[in-house]
Amino acid sequence: MKTVSRVAQPVRYVAIDGLRFLAAMGVVFLHYSLFTGNDFLVSLFAKNYLFVDFFFAISGFVIFHSYGDRLTSFLAYVDFLKNRIARVYPLHFLTLIMMIVLAATVWRDKIDRAFIDPSTILPNLMLVHAWGATQVMSFNYPSWSISAEWFAYLTFPAVVWIVRRGGATAALIVAGVIVAMLEMAVYRGLLAPWTTLTNHFGALRALPTFLIGAAIAQGLDRIPLRLKTFAPSWGLFVAAFGAMLLHFDDRLIVVMLIACLIATVVAERDGATGLLTRPLMARFGDYSYAIYMIHPLIAVVFINLVSGKILHLSGAWLMIWCAFCAVVPNVLIGSLIYRRVESPARRWIRNSQPLRALRWLWAEGAAKRKSW
Repeated sequence: MKTVSRVAQPVRYVAIDGLRFLAAMGVVFLHYSLFTGNDFLVSLFAKNYLFVDFFFAISGFVIFHSYGDRLTSFLAYVDFLKNRIARVYPLHFLTLIMMIVLAATVWRDKIDRAFIDPSTILPNLMLVHAWGATQVMSFNYPSWSISAEWFAYLTFPAVVWIVRRGGATAALIVAGVIVAMLEMAVYRGLLAPWTTLTNHFGALRALPTFLIGAAIAQGLDRIPLRLKTFAPSWGLFVAAFGAMLLHFDDRLIVVMLIACLIATVVAERDGATGLLTRPLMARFGDYSYAIYMIHPLIAVVFINLVSGKILHLSGAWLMIWCAFCAVVPNVLIGSLIYRRVESPARRWIRNSQPLRALRWLWAEGAAKRKSW
């Protein structure tokens, strides 16, 4: 039987950062189309929520590629969670507080009271608001996916155990079982279609694609496919986006996005270069989380207030303004928040003294247990 030689993988896969930026912008256009009042645009971008499943698959790949071999003890797991908190929580906390302030002041009379229900603040703070803890979307609504990511992070030791015991095949089988169980729950009327789950058990939605991403990371150097160009990646991404515009079945679109992820990382593994590996796209990828998290706030200020109260835009002018706001303020403010808020907060948490103390206490305890 012919064997496939192992290929040295890059330390960081830059190309998927560019795709993550494009996916984040896809979600922004979905939400901003709602402000235009144009039914055609709303229908056109209606399926862009599936880019979130692309995020989950990318996250599973990146997390397993970075930590799959390092999660060897409880202390390593604590260190992993610390790094994940440093990555997602500061911006989540900031946008939650800002949304609470806006909802209590200038936005108070324009939204459903359930959206700003004070009882949902604690689940949001604890990052459990996509675990079935809230009945409605609340405050900074895209953060439900961060809650779902946090659920995936907490289960990551189980993912590592599955992959170590059974390899990528086992992870794919478990992902398939989870999808089958979700489909059964949908069939029995217990859940909405699982690709549409958000605050109401959206955490379950993240698991299968996160597992598939981990499986891709584990089995990547054994994939016999050889690519020297990102052309298949672009083709699959455009095809998936076209399928969204044409309202194809959600599950087919998710499969196309996963195929895009595979083509992208295989091409970068094999040394392909292009737009996706350019420093500018990598930089935009760095900004993608900030853009994803702040775009509802920008909509409140730039669309609700500026266009509604000051410019009084409507029709085509409102659509042009929404398109402008989707790109320019989000990218500029997102870059500023990444450099001035997100990165410094991440460094501060990673270097925090309480966590260093926990590491010291654990090491001391381990030394004493060994001496016994």
